[in-house]
Amino acid sequence: MKNVKTACLIAALTGLYGCGGGGGGGGSTSMNLEAAQGIWDSSSYSGTDLGASTKAIRSVMLKDGNAWVFLLDNLITNNPTPIGLVKASVAVSGQSFSGTGKRYMLDTHTGSSVEVQGNVPATQQLALKFGAAANPTTLATLTPLNRASTAATITGAWTFSSTTATGVGTTTATVTWNIDGAGTLSGGDTQGCTFQGQVLPRSEPAGVFNVTLTQTCAGTVSQYSGVALQNSASTSITFGLVATDQSTGTVVVANKVTPT
Repeated sequence: MKNVKTACLIAALTGLYGCGGGGGGGGSTSMNLEAAQGIWDSSSYSGTDLGASTKAIRSVMLKDGNAWVFLLDNLITNNPTPIGLVKASVAVSGQSFSGTGKRYMLDTHTGSSVEVQGNVPATQQLALKFGAAANPTTLATLTPLNRASTAATITGAWTFSSTTATGVGTTTATVTWNIDGAGTLSGGDTQGCTFQGQVLPRSEPAGVFNVTLTQTCAGTVSQYSGVALQNSASTSITFGLVATDQSTGTVVVANKVTPT
């Protein structure tokens, strides 16, 4: 994605999620994806299957079967920077759910396949582990951060800087996206690119927005879709975006412009 920090990694991700029942019944009761929906933060991550630089994750699990995992370079409490993105599509079967997707790293053009396994051992917990099936790496239990998503909290101007590699170095652009009360996104950057799209609240209480985005740069049109989530103060939005052809993905952290 030109002028938005882009992951050009096209490695396949093979996902396998297992979900243990939160109650009794010996696994006889089928679960549904609502049991796992929400935004979940890891306390830490010390494995290598998500890249050596990944120290924590933020996972967005949606009841429609879409799972988004933001790979972070530090603990949640230490104001981390996203360094990668995983998008997977999952389906429930009995007490487990499984699916496939892709992993996109933001600093490399190469990558590797990764397997994901997990369970919901009790209310307010989601346990995930990453790695080969024979020797998975365990991820710490996660805690959900659920809240309703509303159009009012995202209305306004949002800005971020994006650095793009060129043949002789890098070019940095300032990007501004304006979102109105109807969720319509418009904007541009200092390199002449324009953006149009929508950021709409999802119905479930997960504090997540659906995003569609069209970028036009020097006559080239690129289309993306994904999710967005805000910090608790509603002063920044993290966008996870994947190209329509699934070839590229990116993470953008935009800060709200305060009127002067």
